[in-house]
Amino acid sequence: MGTTTFQGPVVSKKGFFSTGPGNVVDADSSVSLTIADHAGRIVHNDAAGAVTYTLPATNANSDSAVAGPGADLNNLSNVGATIEIFASVTKTGDMVIQAANATDVMVGSAVFIDDSSDNVVGFETASTSDTITLNGSTKGGVTFSKIVCTVLASGKWKVDVTSGCTGTPATPFSAAVS
Repeated sequence: MGTTTFQGPVVSKKGFFSTGPGNVVDADSSVSLTIADHAGRIVHNDAAGAVTYTLPATNANSDSAVAGPGADLNNLSNVGATIEIFASVTKTGDMVIQAANATDVMVGSAVFIDDSSDNVVGFETASTSDTITLNGSTKGGVTFSKIVCTVLASGKWKVDVTSGCTGTPATPFSAAVS
């Protein structure tokens, strides 16, 4: 089925639901994520080994001066697109979520539940953060980890990480993309 475009806003008094096999995309090996194939879906990882997910580059184009009436259907802006990544097993190799380039950064936080004490610990991104690394222990990646990434603006991904950890908790955020 093709992509359908409409002009909003859209109001639902009873909500929306997504169902069917196309709403979960299995990704047990490294992949460059795309808006067309992964936004609005759950990217599911159920393999313990190392994997790297590269987010699409942010694109905050505005409509051209001659667009309209309404939005320019050819505008490739991906502001507001959300990709949810879910790992259903504890990682034995690093699970890396990285920006597409050194220009895009991440803003947000990680919340870990320490498996040994059931205490909650949190970490926030630094101004240069562009990579999330869950290692299956101190940096999260323990069973049932969820990472939600949303294009916030040009060069900016909003990220929310929820996971368990073991050992002494450590930040999963770094500036690794060059």
